[in-house]
Amino acid sequence: MLTNNAQILVPTDFSAPSNHALEYAETLAKTFNATLHLAHVIQEIEYTEEWGNVYTKLKEVREMVEEQSKQKLSALQDSLREKGIHSTIVIAHGRPDVVLKDYCERHAIAMIVIGTSGKRGVEHFVLGSTTERLLHSAPCPVLAVRMKREKS
Repeated sequence: MLTNNAQILVPTDFSAPSNHALEYAETLAKTFNATLHLAHVIQEIEYTEEWGNVYTKLKEVREMVEEQSKQKLSALQDSLREKGIHSTIVIAHGRPDVVLKDYCERHAIAMIVIGTSGKRGVEHFVLGSTTERLLHSAPCPVLAVRMKREKS
């Protein structure tokens, strides 16, 4: 149950479903004077120094991805600030569902608001679903926000 001054986690991969979920989180933040925690999780690539030049390039790519993520999160935070919504940003590394679950436990998160793409079948089996894993493991309620389907 959300109360005033609640902490709400909003994971984002900067996709349309994530942006749609953020719209829901904004409404909750305004209603409950909540703080939004905007989180982006970068999944690690396992590599060793024996990869030589590839190892160096992957380190450069990691730094570039982190910087771009920070810029995107800062832009979202600026937009929220203009709307009078308190927020904090976090960039983490690891498996998203595990990192987000741990973050919730450490920061007394009252709710997670996360977008879902609605993948099914083989695509869902192969790619998995951070949202689905969080629904089963999160220490707080999870609001899974789905995009409206395009009519064909």
